[in-house]
Amino acid sequence: MRLFYLLACFVLFHVHLPAQNRQENQAQFQVHISKATKPVQIDGVLDDAAWQIAEPAQNFWIKWPRDNEHAATRTEMRLTYDAHFLYIAASCFDSTRQYIIQNLKRDVGYWDSDGIAVVLDPANKATNGYFFGLTPAGAQTEGLLSTGGEDNFTWDNRWYAEVKHTDEGWTAEFAIPFQIIRFGDGAVSWGINFIRNDASNGQWHTWTKMPLQFEGTDLGFTGQLIWDAPPKREKGNYNFSPYVSTAVSRDLEAKEDYKVKPGLGMDAKIGIGTALNLDLTINPDFSQIEIDEQVVNLTRFDVQLPEKRTFFLESADLFGNFGIGPIRPFFSRRIGLDPEGRQIPILGGVRLTGNINASTRIGLLNMQTAARNGNLSQNFSALTFNRRVLTRSSINGYFLNKQSFKGSEVQKGEFARNAGLEFSFTSNDGKWNYWATTHGSFKPDIKGKNFWGNSGVQYNSRRFDLLVDFLRMGENYYAEQGFEARIENYDVISDSTVRIGYNFIYSEGNLRFMPQNRDQSRLNLTELGFTNFSVRNPNGSLNEQYNALEYRIFFKNTQSIIFTVDHTEAQVPVSFKFDDSELEECPALPASHYQYSTMALSWSTDTRKQLLMETNLLAGGFYNGNQVSASIGLRYRVQPWGNFALRFQYNLLDFPDPYCDLEFFNITPRIEIFINRNLNWTTFVQYNTQADNFNINSRLQWRYRPMSDLYVVFTDNYAVKVWGAKNRAFVIKWNYWL
Repeated sequence: MRLFYLLACFVLFHVHLPAQNRQENQAQFQVHISKATKPVQIDGVLDDAAWQIAEPAQNFWIKWPRDNEHAATRTEMRLTYDAHFLYIAASCFDSTRQYIIQNLKRDVGYWDSDGIAVVLDPANKATNGYFFGLTPAGAQTEGLLSTGGEDNFTWDNRWYAEVKHTDEGWTAEFAIPFQIIRFGDGAVSWGINFIRNDASNGQWHTWTKMPLQFEGTDLGFTGQLIWDAPPKREKGNYNFSPYVSTAVSRDLEAKEDYKVKPGLGMDAKIGIGTALNLDLTINPDFSQIEIDEQVVNLTRFDVQLPEKRTFFLESADLFGNFGIGPIRPFFSRRIGLDPEGRQIPILGGVRLTGNINASTRIGLLNMQTAARNGNLSQNFSALTFNRRVLTRSSINGYFLNKQSFKGSEVQKGEFARNAGLEFSFTSNDGKWNYWATTHGSFKPDIKGKNFWGNSGVQYNSRRFDLLVDFLRMGENYYAEQGFEARIENYDVISDSTVRIGYNFIYSEGNLRFMPQNRDQSRLNLTELGFTNFSVRNPNGSLNEQYNALEYRIFFKNTQSIIFTVDHTEAQVPVSFKFDDSELEECPALPASHYQYSTMALSWSTDTRKQLLMETNLLAGGFYNGNQVSASIGLRYRVQPWGNFALRFQYNLLDFPDPYCDLEFFNITPRIEIFINRNLNWTTFVQYNTQADNFNINSRLQWRYRPMSDLYVVFTDNYAVKVWGAKNRAFVIKWNYWL
């Protein structure tokens, strides 16, 4: 408790520091924008009248791998606007014209490609913003940015862009509709920055000068976009996206005949006032979403797979950023799945998000699922708020409710509720972060030990960074709308789950070494890092402790080598296994005290080359046995029309008698063919012996107009150990953005 008081004093001390870095940046890096007097044609050619008189943003700084000199490769940005769009023109000079383009799909491979991007902070508060990026092939990427949370680069929305190649490099034009950006009326100053991916030279450039330890998307280092008049958000904005689909499927394990299932639904987006958006979905269908990548799980706990469904990705920072990585009170993948992980139809949902004033964002989500597989229908509700305080800090809160229904009748004793409050502090220069949170869960007949909370501090400088986090978890905390990684301990022998609360201290740090003579050195930098994770039971006894030391080498040609040594000590309270074999065949490992160490080596080749290789080797102890793991990933890029990839992973677990040795193979070939940036075909094959599954997923996507698509998807699953077909499906889906 004494430490928490010290951290509180630290926060109060830093509150009074002047906003030096942000104010200096916004005073030094300014660009003015004037309204266009003639229409701007989005064709990538910068011959419109508005570009001839627009003020340029230029003289970019190198952001990576160093941060103390101007970029040799020239970049110029210009801006204008009309009643409906913010227009941006980019001139990316490059006489070699040897561009790296990793992918033509939207939102895929952008950061390893050449590109140009804009970062927008319409509120100019350094807490939430937008990202729009474009490659020389015209592939678009957009994202939602947030301070103190995770950036969301799976967000999709409708904006327009075109590129044109010239003798001096390439040019680009962006047209970003005001209706997809949340901002208040009356503001004449926005935060803005530009990022140039100079992938061919292994560099990233930014318009403002940024320390290399921060991400280029960090909103604390934006310059200032000064409007000639406050832009006005369009009122009465709305769009509709209906879809129709047909699915033909067969469950071969159940020996069923083929079933034909037509689908019809709609998504809608309605603007309310100038800063609120209402999103509706009726009978949503996610059949076009690419399947999850299967992983080999060598932990005793569940693996958290990412959300990919489009409806849940927008404004995900308002709902999904509460908690920390292994503990998320709200995790949208819980919606539409039963306790066994089987899909349940979602009947519909509504989401209201946006600003109610200049400092406060709110989020309201309500989703209704159908009754299926013997489970009652469920209603999921989430209410959140984000309140900006001080300069770059926020207070965030949420309330969640999961309620069961039988028909239209509320089941009073069938609910699960969660609530929490978080404070996140970021110093004006971005170097210091502090957070403190408290969370509770509420279920019928469960009282006491139903809260958890954590507090931590992080320091991030050019040469050194350190993070320390303290957490206390009650054994009766339930995250039925979220994800909690380790409170449930499944005992294989008794086929039961033991809930054990815990306390942990997590710390990590990195020390960076820069070469003294950069021009002659082959290195960008090296890093020495450590990780400590100490978990204790409520009575103070050992649960688990993990310590690791890592040395990383980053080369100028983008190659990297990472060497890791670690040691684990665990007092496992339950018997456990890593496969599904019968206990008589392979006994479970016992509840016991374990200690073991491992060594690992990773190597990644030059990401700019057509052939990329990533290798990982690991050897050492594993509970009461030994482990050898090896993986290799190969990707051959035929720019710009194809990617051919193969990943092979092998794990050997060698246990003493009477326990069984285990071998796991995970083989995942992938083929991507790009006819153009709007028409692509992807085939993804997965062979996973731990999951006992062989899967083929093939998807054709035709974006025949912005945000309107035709999908043709085929998927087929087979058992591996005893070869046989499980299920297959063929889907055609068409949606149209009105």
